[in-house]
Amino acid sequence: MEKARFHSLVVLQVKVIYCLFAALALSVVAVLDLVEARTVFAAVAAAFALALLLYALVLLLRGQQRSSPVTEWLMILGLSLFTLFGMQTHEDVVHWVYFVPGYIYFLFPFHVASYLALVYSTAMVLMVISEFDSYLRLQILFTYGACYAFAVMYALINDRHNHGLSAIVNTDPVTQVYNQYQLSLDLSKEMTRADRQTDLLSLVGIVIPPSWRVLKTEEYESRLSYLTKRLKRCLRRFDTCYRLDSDVFVVLLPHSTDAVVEALCENLMDDLEGRGRVEGLADIRLRKDSYHPEDDVEDMIARMEKESDDQHA
Repeated sequence: MEKARFHSLVVLQVKVIYCLFAALALSVVAVLDLVEARTVFAAVAAAFALALLLYALVLLLRGQQRSSPVTEWLMILGLSLFTLFGMQTHEDVVHWVYFVPGYIYFLFPFHVASYLALVYSTAMVLMVISEFDSYLRLQILFTYGACYAFAVMYALINDRHNHGLSAIVNTDPVTQVYNQYQLSLDLSKEMTRADRQTDLLSLVGIVIPPSWRVLKTEEYESRLSYLTKRLKRCLRRFDTCYRLDSDVFVVLLPHSTDAVVEALCENLMDDLEGRGRVEGLADIRLRKDSYHPEDDVEDMIARMEKESDDQHA
C-alpha cells in the first residue's frame, strides 16, 4: 500500500501549495484595494486569503483530505453569498463571480462540484439578468461562461489524471485496498502456483448491502472504509484484499483450506456484529469460492460479482 500512500501525499502537497499561492494572490488584491480606499473589498480579499491559509494548515496537520469537510462548505457558502447578494449593492462585486467556478472545482470532488457550480451559475445568471442592462449582461455572462468552461475542463482533466494514477498504483484511494486490475494480476500468478504445487486457492467475496448504494457519496465511502478496516483485522499476513469495480470486496487466500475460509468469515461477521455504530452491517453477504484447474481469471471474478448481481435483481 505504500504507493497509494505516496499518491495521496503528493495530491495533498499539491493542494496545500495551490492554497498558499492563491492566498498570496488574494493578499496582493487586498493590499491594492486598501491603497485605493476600497476597504470593504480589501477586507473580503483578506478574509478569503486567511481562510485559504488556515485551510492549508489544516490539511498539513490532518495529513489527509476528507471528501467534503465543513471547512470547504463554509468557504464556498461565504463566497456565494457575498457575490450573489453583493451584486445588488455594488457593481464591483461582479468581478468576484469569475472566481467562483474555479474555487468550487478546487475545493470539491468533480461530481460534487458540478452540482454546486450548476446551482450557483443558475442563480448568478438570473441575478445578472435582473440587475444589469443588456450591454453589461453580455459582457458578464460571456466572461463568466469562459471562466466556467475553463474550470470544468481543468477539473475534468485533473479528475481523469487522478483516476489514471490510481490505476498505476493499482490501489483504491478510498479504502486503501488493491483494485480489480491488481486482483487480475495476482490471481493469475496464484492460479499458476496452485497448479504447480497442487495447492488450494480460495476467494471470499464481501457484498455490501444494496441500501448503502443510495447513500450520499461521503457516507457511502465512509462505510466502505470502515468495512475494510474491520476486514483487514481478520486477514492472515499473506492474504490480500481487493475492491472490484462493482464495489464487491474480494479476499485472496492462498494456501487455504475450508477451515481457513470458514474462520475468516466467522471472525469478520463476529467483528462486524460487535460494532453497532454503522447501519446495515447485518445485511452484508459473504461469497466463498475455490479455484479449479478449468477456471480462468475472468471466471472467478465473475463468480464473485454474481452475488452482487443476484441481490440487485
